[in-house]
Amino acid sequence: MVDQVNHWIRPDFVQFIGDNVQNAEEDEFQLFRDLRGRLTVPSHALVGDHDVGEDSSIERFTKHVGEAYGAVSKHGFRFIHLNTLEFAPVGLSSEQLSWFRDEVDRSLAVDERVVVFQHHYPYKVYEEFAGPGIDGWREIVQTRRIKAIFTGHTHYGQIANDGRNVAITTRSIGDPEGGPPGYAIAYLRGDDLALTYRSTEDRGPVALITHPSDLLLATGREHIVTGLDWIHVRVWPIAAIRDVRARLDGGMWFPLRMAGTNDTNEWVHALDGEMLAKGEHQLEVEVVDDDGLKASDEIIFQVDPTGR
Repeated sequence: MVDQVNHWIRPDFVQFIGDNVQNAEEDEFQLFRDLRGRLTVPSHALVGDHDVGEDSSIERFTKHVGEAYGAVSKHGFRFIHLNTLEFAPVGLSSEQLSWFRDEVDRSLAVDERVVVFQHHYPYKVYEEFAGPGIDGWREIVQTRRIKAIFTGHTHYGQIANDGRNVAITTRSIGDPEGGPPGYAIAYLRGDDLALTYRSTEDRGPVALITHPSDLLLATGREHIVTGLDWIHVRVWPIAAIRDVRARLDGGMWFPLRMAGTNDTNEWVHALDGEMLAKGEHQLEVEVVDDDGLKASDEIIFQVDPTGR
């Protein structure tokens, strides 16, 4: 996975979502530290319950990993990393909560889009997301525009959208549920948010529809197709790409073109939303490389001339 990230995916950064070790032992943290050291891109790590263990002061985590919470800006986004383990089993101190509120407000004031990373998934069915500071956390995320909340803890992948905020939890690398281990790839650019998962069993390229927005990830009128628009597909190729094609609502396939003469990773095609009926529509994309290996992606998107 490290080699794929370094030489193929080449993201802006890698986010470890917590439970980086199993029992919070020194040798485990050293192993994790060595693994992070192999990455050639920046990385950040959250505190998970397995990173605490019996070390409630998280001295081993801060020694080997770093600060328990913080924030960084990149490409017009403010990425905020929270520590939801200040109280067991979940909770935030008043100090961190105040810092979180100020970070969000300052970021929004300078037109940065806010993305939150935290270990605990707020919609886990059999484990209540409740504890000290959680009511304050809810007040912040429900009264301010948060682009996305990325989490872990569950061991399975899931997305929850309450119409205002999107919470995304990804499958764990160790002891995963719902399929083989791997890593999530998140695409954030302007108003666009797209997501896919690469497992250890997958082969060939990766294809990701980045625009229009998947209805599951849509939280505002900016994610609705209202007229003339574009299809955008991000491809991570291993071999040279032979063909990228798409179709709408199970119709005829049509080819996409490279977005730029020197860019084989971005593929586009015009989308005439004025010719589509109001409502939900299916978009499928298929990519084939010179080795004959394929990748595909599929979304449901919304069309409404009024933008509602």
